[in-house]
Amino acid sequence: MLNQSAPAPTSDESAPASVAPTTLTDVDPGLVMTCCANCGAQMIDRKCKMICECGYFLSCSDYY
Repeated sequence: MLNQSAPAPTSDESAPASVAPTTLTDVDPGLVMTCCANCGAQMIDRKCKMICECGYFLSCSDYY
């Protein structure tokens, strides 16, 4: 058997993430309300309903 050591990590693997985690104060509440709870996509506003392409929807009575 050969005794080979594992390759050294590249600079991308060992570097810390440069993106800071999002805090609750950085999130737009209007954007959160229009995100699908099922798949996370942006929902479309149609009259009294918010409809997602995955089939998930919210009616106006679901907001209250």
